[in-house]
Amino acid sequence: MRSEAKVLASGSVATPATASAAARALLADARHGHPHRLVRGASGTGKSALLAAVRDAADGASDAMVFSGAAPGGAVFDGAAPPPGSVVLVDDAHLLAARSLSALTEVAARPNVTLVVAAEPRPANDALRALSATLDGTVALGHLSPRDTAAHAELVLGMSLPPQVVALVHRLSGGLPRCVDAALAPLRAGGLTRDGLDRALTAAVTDCHHDVLGGLDADLLAALAVATTGAGLDAAELGRTLELVPDAARDLVDRTRACGLVLPSGALLASAHEPLRSLLGAQRVAGLQAEALRARVTLGTLDLPSARAFAEAGVTDPVLAEFLCEQAELAPPRRAAELYASALRAGADGPRLALRRAEAAGLGGDLDTAVRLADGRLEHAADLPAAELAAAVRIAASVAAHQGMVSRSADLYEWLGPARAGVDRPVAAMVLLAAGRPESASVMSGIALSDNGTGGPPPSPVPPTSGAAAATLLADGLRQSLDGSTAIALNTLTRALSLGANASRTTFLPDTGAAVTALAALHCGELDRARAVLQRALDTDAEGGVSRARHLLLLAWVSMTHGDLDSAAQELNSVSSDDLNPRDALFAAALRVGLARRTGDVGALRQSWERAQTVVAEHCVDLLSLLPLGELWLAAARLRELHRVAHLVDQARELLTRLGEPPLWGSPLHWYGVQAAILAETPADLVPHAHALGVAAETSTYAAGLARAGRAWLRVLQGETDATEVEQSARTLAGIGLPWDGARLAGEAALRATDTPAATALLQVARSLRPAAPIPADVAPAAGTAAQSAPTGGLTERESDVARLLVTGLTYRDIGARLFISAKTVEHHVARIRRRLDAPTRAEMLSMLRAMGYGG
Repeated sequence: MRSEAKVLASGSVATPATASAAARALLADARHGHPHRLVRGASGTGKSALLAAVRDAADGASDAMVFSGAAPGGAVFDGAAPPPGSVVLVDDAHLLAARSLSALTEVAARPNVTLVVAAEPRPANDALRALSATLDGTVALGHLSPRDTAAHAELVLGMSLPPQVVALVHRLSGGLPRCVDAALAPLRAGGLTRDGLDRALTAAVTDCHHDVLGGLDADLLAALAVATTGAGLDAAELGRTLELVPDAARDLVDRTRACGLVLPSGALLASAHEPLRSLLGAQRVAGLQAEALRARVTLGTLDLPSARAFAEAGVTDPVLAEFLCEQAELAPPRRAAELYASALRAGADGPRLALRRAEAAGLGGDLDTAVRLADGRLEHAADLPAAELAAAVRIAASVAAHQGMVSRSADLYEWLGPARAGVDRPVAAMVLLAAGRPESASVMSGIALSDNGTGGPPPSPVPPTSGAAAATLLADGLRQSLDGSTAIALNTLTRALSLGANASRTTFLPDTGAAVTALAALHCGELDRARAVLQRALDTDAEGGVSRARHLLLLAWVSMTHGDLDSAAQELNSVSSDDLNPRDALFAAALRVGLARRTGDVGALRQSWERAQTVVAEHCVDLLSLLPLGELWLAAARLRELHRVAHLVDQARELLTRLGEPPLWGSPLHWYGVQAAILAETPADLVPHAHALGVAAETSTYAAGLARAGRAWLRVLQGETDATEVEQSARTLAGIGLPWDGARLAGEAALRATDTPAATALLQVARSLRPAAPIPADVAPAAGTAAQSAPTGGLTERESDVARLLVTGLTYRDIGARLFISAKTVEHHVARIRRRLDAPTRAEMLSMLRAMGYGG
């Protein structure tokens, strides 16, 4: 019965200390019915040390018969049957002839003889494989893990090494035991300075490699040169490379893997590369690497991992470079960027590859690399073909847009002009519209090419591919959204998404069709459409791609607008701040501000507002960034710091004026203006925004709903609360996708109402529009805490809600607005809480609530 011997852990090395213990355990195993063992490991893993320890541990020297597959390590096993009770030790069994291995197989069938055979792994050796199958079990010696290396060093040196020294030893040795011992030798002598440690250990390991390499035959050295590529070892490829017959090639692969210099992956130890080059010569090594590559290409076995390995090893070949470029075309963005870098190392033409690399870098979110490569080509604009020039401008313009500088994108396209924009003219038109330059956008869209010289009509300015058609529809939809044709615009934008999904390849653009469509839908209250568009886009977004964070942030915006603050916070937190470009950082900052404002947490609002200032300072206004500007505007009004965003608000209003005051895009900004005036308690500032909404209401149902709510809110501020009008306006807001705003209007009106029945009715309206008041993140139960474990301390559910908000420092009025109850009711709840807790003072009550867990 075969078993895995536990005398040494797999991947361990037989040192004098461990070998003695292992030998005793192995002999004890033999006495208990498992007398036959195979000790298997590559050269230098401690097989001979273990056999020597077994011999020393035998009852008497006469009991042990030592043989070797190679003289003078011991007598070569001659096949003679050993006497009963013998301990037969055979080293280097992989070097024995088939006849001797067969005789050992017969010995392994005898239960009255202890047989320990040490051999290197030789999968192609049938006779050795048959012997291994007969033995009871295997002691496997192999590579050491970093932890094993540390333990072995402590055994050898009698002291533990610092982690950084262990890491150095393991890196140089690759965990191969013979190399580990070589690296430890200088440490045993001591006296090394910190600066000299690396040099001493490297020299010791290099000397060890030189000693091993010097004893190897030419074919094995050649195979090791192939292994320097890290592409793995294959018998067919090695046979073709070195012109060997199949059996010899298989045997050479086995010998190479077992020589002690090759990692399990088939790659040569990094520290052995230079010793091998010094022995064979760099030219010979490079030639063998090139031959190995040609063998793979001929056999059709070149795959992506091996191609990258060849490139990393410094092999240059046009076929290899082209293969890597082809694979990059099919890869996700960040992977593609890595493959293009490998193609460059393989000899690809750098200038020819620059824009493909820039495209991949941009799609992967590496904006610095993308613009550096694109600008590098633009510096030679006079020498570039038209298509390449247009692509370079598109990439540079896209980087600028992602950096929040759409005006820079528009400048680039105005410099390029419609005649040179080619297939990117729809992209240019979209950028120019977003930057508020409708005349330039019209010129870009309306250019006609000259007659083709045949008397027929001029050729189509844009080829009829799915990608080109999608870009055209996207530009058309954005233009329609400016003309007041909301339904038509959304339909056009949605069709652009459908066509774009069929595009043969993804290009780096100033924005995605999904983002533009979702923003248009958000601006007119079509929240379900926006969510559906973004969810579909996220299903196909590449992980780590530049568009994924954009789509997640817009999805969070949909949730926040709808009043689902918990989902909005989760979606916002799912985006790593490390992945945010400046435009995304603006949306993220505005989301944090918006969530803090809606939860009534003034401390979080202040903190989020201050964090947003750096982002705000870097941004310039464009059509697609009006929503975050609006949220920041409201935060500034709430914190009495309107001067910090006044210039951006002015830019936004100028942009809308240049675009003809489009109702779809302007109405939400004017609604923010209404709310900013309310927060600042300056009714006069509300009037121009209410007027603008009134004008837009003539062509927009969404604007009409906002205008009605604006009028109602103005009257509330003026002390003229009409409960019926407020309720209708609040429900209208909910109907156009702004339920949170509707609930807030009703709640604020209730707090200002002097008529108790009217106030009660309005609070009921607020509750019906937004029934669940979210709990601020800083007082919500920790993730994973069961609902039943939330603190109550005998408080009712409503009292618990009040307690959670009370400890955050909110006023009775703010708590009432959050829970849709009056400030007087909050006061009654607080009094009952204090009585239940028997707290003599308010301070003690708050302290007790925090101790009960209401403080977070």
